[in-house]
Amino acid sequence: MSRFRLFLAGGSLLAGTLLGLAGGPARGADLDAIVLAYCQVAVEQELAQSGKVPPAGLTDYACRCVVGRLTQGMSLDAARHVCRASTARRYSL
Repeated sequence: MSRFRLFLAGGSLLAGTLLGLAGGPARGADLDAIVLAYCQVAVEQELAQSGKVPPAGLTDYACRCVVGRLTQGMSLDAARHVCRASTARRYSL
């Protein structure tokens, strides 16, 4: 169930089952794509606010990390924490 509770940038809450483009519940790859898209926007906004130009691949790496951790059942806060640290190490930030 943790994959269906997402705390997004700005403090808004998207709870319950996410709806896919066809109006049915989003599952598997559909949900991963939604999380990936929200994550990419959040990472790009955070980097823009900090005035930093991200190295090539940083956003993709960080967001795929988050999706992977959520898929494993990790909470969003834990996934963010683990993936921030992993991304910082990988890109020497």
